[in-house]
Amino acid sequence: MNKFLIIADDLTGANDTGVKLTNNGIPVKVYFSAFNITPRYSCVIDTETRNVSESKAYDKVKTIMASINLEGFDYIYKKVDSTLRGNIVSELKAICERIDPDYVVFDPALPALGRQVINEKMMVNNVELDKTEFAHDPIKPIVTDNIKRIMEETFNKKLIQYFNLKALRFNEPLDLSKKYFGFDSENDDDLAKVVNLFQHMKGKILWIGSSGLIDAITKNYESNPPAMAIVGSVSEKTREQLRYAQENGLEIISLPIYQIYSSDSYSKYVEQAVQILKKGKNLALVSSASLNRSDLEKTKAKFRETGIKQSEIENIVQTILAGICRRVINKYPVSGLLITGGSTAQGVLKLVKAQGTTIKEEIAFGMPLLKINGGEFDGINMISKAGAFGDSSLIMFGLNKLRSLGKKE
Repeated sequence: MNKFLIIADDLTGANDTGVKLTNNGIPVKVYFSAFNITPRYSCVIDTETRNVSESKAYDKVKTIMASINLEGFDYIYKKVDSTLRGNIVSELKAICERIDPDYVVFDPALPALGRQVINEKMMVNNVELDKTEFAHDPIKPIVTDNIKRIMEETFNKKLIQYFNLKALRFNEPLDLSKKYFGFDSENDDDLAKVVNLFQHMKGKILWIGSSGLIDAITKNYESNPPAMAIVGSVSEKTREQLRYAQENGLEIISLPIYQIYSSDSYSKYVEQAVQILKKGKNLALVSSASLNRSDLEKTKAKFRETGIKQSEIENIVQTILAGICRRVINKYPVSGLLITGGSTAQGVLKLVKAQGTTIKEEIAFGMPLLKINGGEFDGINMISKAGAFGDSSLIMFGLNKLRSLGKKE
């Protein structure tokens, strides 16, 4: 298992970065000094340098780095605040003097909290960082919200290559005559692209980012299989959650329920789902009406034309979703299932002949983690969620939780 050395400038940053490792099954310890650190585990060091002077931050980080045996760590990661507070430049200089990296990757975006890098500038909920309250932090106000400018203050300008969103998304190649690489990132998929660029690079890499980039790194190599959501709810809240999830990299297969019913075949959707899971990506199987309100009315109208009553449509939807789910998991076991809508969950459990479930914990308000008992899915972790419930990130949160737990017990 890969081992990480993470250097954070405060305890909150140390913890929220370290938890990304534990979420992906990587043991990690947080230290308040560099003594007794061993690469037996992944390690996070809290340097407590966020609010000191630049010179004190440099001296302290330099001392800490000098006392660490770097052998045995596969990744070295400098955690920076997603609103760019702290002594970023001086701490990076101290770290680079110690490790002399072959390449440096800088991307502080944290899309899950609305922190994006666009046109070199850090944005907070679509507002430029220097126009937010963080620019006037009473203890440590930000110096600049421009990522490339921070890099130019830290590294040799001639050795910097910066990728805007267009360059990143259209796969502009790395210029290997350069050493320092910075990136715009708008969503989690962009962060994944950054990680993929360096996946097979030889040499020592210093990764610099918030908890977003390290989450992308761990997901890139983690051994736990992906998780899958089954969504039958047609509530507006569910649409909001699906839109958020899709913007942040979740693969979604929209299932045209009436077309599948009339053709009596869903093999192509099963194969499509299996191929996505084999790539290591979380997946949602979704009734097309769950994504698009207008499709709901079209589906109802088509069923009425064939004489099927409104009361029967729900059973047909549940049967199709459950059937596809069963076929997919028989071909590719997943870490767990997140099922939105009580009747959808009941349809899946009934089809696989489950005898019941064991409640393990509540992972979010109104969102229990269960273990399926008996039947074809015996031992698989499952999360049930009411359709018209929860904030926009809840489906993504649930799938990531399931993936962190791994396969059935």
